[in-house]
Amino acid sequence: MKVLLVTGNYLPGKKGGIENYTHWLATTLLDHQIEVEVAALQVKEKADYVYDGIKVNNLNEDLAAFEKVLQDGLYDICHFHEYSEYGGIEIPWFKKARQFVTKVFFTFHLPYLTCYKNDFRYNGTEDCNNFSDSMRCTNCIIAERFSYKKWRNGGLLKLLQASLSITGKSRMQEEKVLLKHQHLTELIASCDQVFLIAGWFDQLLRDNGYKSEKINLLPNILQQRSIKANKSAMSFQKNKLVFAGRIQYQKGLHLLCEAVRKMNCYSLEIDVFGNVVDESYFNFCQKRFSFNYKGIIPRQELMGLLPLYDFLVLPSVFTEMYPMVIQEAFNAQLPVIASSAKGNRDAINDGVDGFLFNYDDADDLAATIDKAYKLKKEGWSLQPEKVKTSKDAINKILSFYK
Repeated sequence: MKVLLVTGNYLPGKKGGIENYTHWLATTLLDHQIEVEVAALQVKEKADYVYDGIKVNNLNEDLAAFEKVLQDGLYDICHFHEYSEYGGIEIPWFKKARQFVTKVFFTFHLPYLTCYKNDFRYNGTEDCNNFSDSMRCTNCIIAERFSYKKWRNGGLLKLLQASLSITGKSRMQEEKVLLKHQHLTELIASCDQVFLIAGWFDQLLRDNGYKSEKINLLPNILQQRSIKANKSAMSFQKNKLVFAGRIQYQKGLHLLCEAVRKMNCYSLEIDVFGNVVDESYFNFCQKRFSFNYKGIIPRQELMGLLPLYDFLVLPSVFTEMYPMVIQEAFNAQLPVIASSAKGNRDAINDGVDGFLFNYDDADDLAATIDKAYKLKKEGWSLQPEKVKTSKDAINKILSFYK
């Protein structure tokens, strides 16, 4: 058995959740005598290389290069871990893989091709589970593009939406929404197995009519909490928060900076780890609150540093799938403060292993940090849950490759 894992990028050049998960899968397959290689759309190394014993093929964003890798590699399974529109890994890549391998797999690490805005917030004000009503989605997109927060009067917003419908602009947007639905259907149809790593996303697909025996909800192998709780260390207040993630708007670092800036009763420090995707956004956040930027470090090194903090803060302003960083914080017995975005809500039991604050709300984040520190001072600590060992979970994942 020989498997090719396909991603947008790979370690060590990019250390995001998709890359770390894919590498965990690659090393697990190798440990069980399954031959595996990686193909990445683009890597910083600009050439093929070997990382941690795994060959990484650089595709240089070229479908022809991907075809050559497939021809030369004689793989049995091609397993995609990314879908990127507008010139990235799209449907033609899946169809190409079909020509050369026995089976094609895909794992949803992000909610690709569902909510057009990727936030699952209807009109920006309420949680939404519906992405299959194209006209409803179109009205929601219009509300955002014309700054829904300025249209407090619902009647005015409806008038705007009606006028755009009359001019035909609404229909043009609706066609784009329908095209996403078409691509999602094609994506699922092109695969032998489709894997999900979050229960909320499994339910979302089913609620919107995407039901198939080939869609599998995988067990979450990283829920295993391997470090025993040290209550004295956990209760010791360090006045330090940690943020770990890409430095771009969607990850919400600006909310954390704004929240801590508003808090005068604590002398808090923020350490930030992650790659700077948007330099201007990074500078904007630094002006709001002067945090300590620690750059990008190896994952295992970061895991060793987590006990130095009081809380990990994940202030996402878009939908997470099932954040790896939350699971890793739990393994280090570090409680998490996170936005109530989908994915975060599934991962955190509010008041037990962390705290949730209102979506895209810096004021509520400040209040939640304040509450968390007051409870910590009173003796609150993360309560470890009893979880099953990862052996059964790994065996289920491996069963698809046999």
